[in-house]
Amino acid sequence: MRFLPYVLVAFMAAPILIWAFIQFVVLRPGSLTRFAPDMLFQVLSLGTITLAAFVLLAVWMSRMIARTSRS
Repeated sequence: MRFLPYVLVAFMAAPILIWAFIQFVVLRPGSLTRFAPDMLFQVLSLGTITLAAFVLLAVWMSRMIARTSRS
């Protein structure tokens, strides 16, 4: 049961990873839907915050599951 929080985070991150794959790999460099260079800072900073939130959520949920399963 302790692996389930990590599975949850993986499923939460999957749409973001698929979107990033399409954005950076599938779309050709001259496309208008690519990020503008000035938006890259925003995307990277929000991505860092999202990644930290995912990790903290998984660790917290894992600890809560471990704590309640001992009781």
